[in-house]
Formats: sequence, structure tokens, C-alpha cells
Amino acid sequence: MSLAEEYTEASEDSRLEQGLAYVQRNSRAYLLIAPAAVFLLAVVGYPIIETFRLSLYQSPADSNIETFVGLQHYVEIFNSDIFYRLLWQTGRWVVVGVAGKTLLGLLIAVHLKGDIRGRKFFRTAFLIPWGIPYAISAVVFRWIEHPQFGYLNAILLKLGVIEQGIGILGNPSIAWLGVVVADIWIGTPFMAIIFLAGLQSIPQELYEAAAIDGAEKWHQFRYITLPQLKSVVLIATLLSTIWTFVSFDVIWTMTGGGPISSTATLVIHIYQVGLQNGNLGRGAAYSVIGFLFLFVFAIIYLRIYTRGGDEL
Repeated sequence: MSLAEEYTEASEDSRLEQGLAYVQRNSRAYLLIAPAAVFLLAVVGYPIIETFRLSLYQSPADSNIETFVGLQHYVEIFNSDIFYRLLWQTGRWVVVGVAGKTLLGLLIAVHLKGDIRGRKFFRTAFLIPWGIPYAISAVVFRWIEHPQFGYLNAILLKLGVIEQGIGILGNPSIAWLGVVVADIWIGTPFMAIIFLAGLQSIPQELYEAAAIDGAEKWHQFRYITLPQLKSVVLIATLLSTIWTFVSFDVIWTMTGGGPISSTATLVIHIYQVGLQNGNLGRGAAYSVIGFLFLFVFAIIYLRIYTRGGDEL
């Protein structure tokens, strides 16, 4: 055996011993979290495994008979033009939605941190959109954007911007914008509160020292605020991305995925294929693909963040 092989085996044995020693030192902590871990495996792990299994079968909703088809569903999905259109629409929905929530949330948080009159009132008021059930907010925005009775068209007509009402949700080209605005309005308060908590944890001495050195507000924001908020932005945007990706009620309540499936995302299509059309196997295959997309995205996102040695 060469010296390199002996060294490799010794290092592997050392890492194994260190791992076992770590587990022994923290055995009480692992015992305390064991019930929660078992519960998560039962309510999360089993459905995921069952979805993977179901995606390999032809399973009509109106029948108890399952036929094993292997990877047929996946092959048909990846050969379908609908799938790639759904990817584009889902990506557009997630990118615009998360970007809007992040930018507006950060802007609101910065202003709420300042010494403004009624700060406590505004901090509470900004939570209202997030506390209202999403379906109710979606109904409100559907009426706001109504071509005949909506406030949006009434304001635009009053200002002379348009000559007649625009059916935003009935236009395949701009319907997604009408829906994403509602989603941004709903999700911005969460981002604002998270960012506000992060801003309040930044030592004020950093800003005072920067001001003494002659740094302007923009430079303080760029070189102090943003770096200090790095971990907060990571967690907030990661959660917002996942929630926006799996968002269903806002789109379904406002447009049902229409018109002409122009606002349909992967989640909407999963519901239509699996539950409305009764093709549970195909719907499960779409679900697995969506899960893998989110899983890979989360890993890459975290790897990029921790590349510089930072820890969460």
C-alpha cells in the first residue's frame, strides 16, 4: 500500500472518529430534536416519496388500478412544448415577483428604521396585506383591475392616460403583470419586516464612524447596510423564491391560469393535470420536476453565498 493510500485511509478514519465523537457530545440535543425529526419525516418525507413513486405509474383518479410506466411521463413532459412555456412563465413570475418584493421591502424597511412621525403605526399597518388571506387579496385586486368597475381604470381614465377601460386580466400579453402586482403587494410586508429586523441589528457606531469620515448616505447604505444585511437578504429571498414558486391561490383566484394559459405556472398546471384532468401520475411527475428545480436552486444559491467562507 502506498503512502498516499495510507494517508487517505487515516484521514477518513480520523473524520469518522471526529464525527462519532461530535454525535456523542451532543447526544442529548439529538434526542430532544428526534420527535420533531420523526414528525417531519412522517408529514413531509412520506408524501415526497409517494409522489416520486406515483410519477412512475399511470394512475387515473377514477380508478384504483395503477400501471407501471417507468419514466414515460418524464419523457413526454420534456418532449412537450407546453413544459418549456410553463418554465418561462414560472421563471418570469418568480423573478419579477421576488425582485419586486425585495426592492420594495428594503425601501420600506430603510424608511421605517428612520425617525419618522407615526413609525409605530406604519410598522403595524404594513403587516395588514400579509395578514389578509391571499384569496381575499386576489379578489380585491381582481375588482381593482376590472375593465368597467375597477379603480385602476377609473383613475387612468380620469387622468386621460387611456380612452377606454383596459381588460388587464383578459389580455394574454399583460395578464401576468396584473397578477404579479397583487403578489408583490401581498408579499412585500414580510420582506420589509425581515429587513427591518436586520437593519436594527446593525451597530449604529458603524454609521457614526462613516459619517465622521465624510461618507454620504448612499455610500453608507452600499458599504455598511448591504454587507451587514447579506445573511438576512439570503434567507428572505430564498424563502420568498420558494413561496412564490409554489404560489397557487393568487393566480387561481384572479385568472385560473388564463387567458389562454398565459398566467399558468408549473403549480397551476400540476393542479389542472393531476386533479382536474385526473392524471395523477403525470401530475406527480410535474411535481417531482418542480421539487428538483427548487432543490437544485437552493443548493446552488447557498453554495454561491457560502463560497467566501460566510456562515448562516
